[in-house]
Amino acid sequence: MVAFDKDNVFTYPGGKIDSGVEDAAIVATHLMLAAYDEGIDSCWLNFFDPDKLEEDLGLPENEEILMILDLGYATEGAGPLENHNSRKPLSETVSYI
Repeated sequence: MVAFDKDNVFTYPGGKIDSGVEDAAIVATHLMLAAYDEGIDSCWLNFFDPDKLEEDLGLPENEEILMILDLGYATEGAGPLENHNSRKPLSETVSYI
């Protein structure tokens, strides 16, 4: 599980956005890369109830869970779903100003 302390984040100018999710995502990425370097597979999981998991783990209210990271060895032949590499055209996702 990767979480961050909501009371200990950088707040960007304007006070509307903080770095909590961004920083935790960087940590998760480094964990996944380190695992891969050791020959261990991983997967970012975000289909869970964070409130339930926080309660089950007894986390304090200032801790926010970003994701669950499973680690292990993939079964031979395992891989992403067929739609994993499908992409929308840039014109549907990008606008130029």
